[in-house]
Parts: sequence; structure tokens; C-alpha cells
Amino acid sequence: MIGLVLAGGQSRRFGVDKATYALPGHPANVVSAVKRLLPLCEQVIVVANPANQRQIQALVGDRATVILDPEPFLGEGPVAGILAACQSGAKELLLSPCDYPNLTTQSMRVLAGQPMRYLQVAGKNHYTLAHFQTDQETVQAWLSGGQRRLQDFLKGALHCQPLVINADPKEFTNYNQRSSV
Repeated sequence: MIGLVLAGGQSRRFGVDKATYALPGHPANVVSAVKRLLPLCEQVIVVANPANQRQIQALVGDRATVILDPEPFLGEGPVAGILAACQSGAKELLLSPCDYPNLTTQSMRVLAGQPMRYLQVAGKNHYTLAHFQTDQETVQAWLSGGQRRLQDFLKGALHCQPLVINADPKEFTNYNQRSSV
């Protein structure tokens, strides 16, 4: 299983790059995400964007491979990042965003044991926290058909189901604005 960290977003609402941002007393968000996946995965890949790729590579060092979305889907969202991972040979992915700083390895471990699932906590679906198998052809066809939404890809193309876990909802806080940190 390959860990895939989504770190290619533009962070417009946050004001600075969320992947490389560090909460007080914590490492950069992307470093935390990589560290959470390392005990669970044989390899970790980080999908970056052209603006943060070098900084992310410096932050994660040899703990992860840093890649970009493939052309012509550069900057087209998480499904483009999944395509990039598949082009690197990945088939089974454990997906994680970079901006859930309170997420635990234990929650990811539960997900890692349940393929074709995305997490649901307190009635809220977390599509960027998913475990699934796919291939380059499936993802390429989805994107070529004009589809971009991760939720639709997981449920429609891959038939993933929610994995309901009983966890503290604060663990699944996604900080979209620095004022909420």
C-alpha cells in the first residue's frame, strides 16, 4: 500500500501554503502527514504544486517522493494527484490531506485495514481520508471525461463506502483559514 499525501492545493483562503505551514509547536503540516503514513505504508508519495514542490522536498527529505499532477491535469485537484500516483506505479492507496494537523496514526491504521472506504466521523464524510485500489486507466478516463470531484470519483468510479469510526471530531478539523488555527 502506498501513502498519498495531498499537498498541491493553492491555499487561497488560508493565505499561505497550508502544506508547508507549521502550527505552533508542530512540524510543517506535510511533515506530520508523511510521518502518520510511514508506519502504515511501504512508500509515501506527496503530490505538490509547482510553487511548493522544492520546499516540500526539503522538508520531507528521503521520507517521501514528491511529485506533481501530470499535464494536462496540473492543478485540477485530488483526482489528478491520484493519477500522478498511479503513473508512478501505485495501485493501492491510503489517501491523506496535509491539513488535518490533529489526525492520528491510529485513525489511519483503522482505515488502512478497510479497503474501498473513506472515513465518516460524527456524520461527516472525509473523502480525502480514503483507502482504495485503482489504476491509471480508470483515473485517466474519469479525468478525461471532465470529472474532477473526489467525492464523485470515490463513490461513482470506485464504489467506495463510508467507514464510520467513533473518534473525536476535533481530530478531523481541516483548517482553511489561519484565523481558525
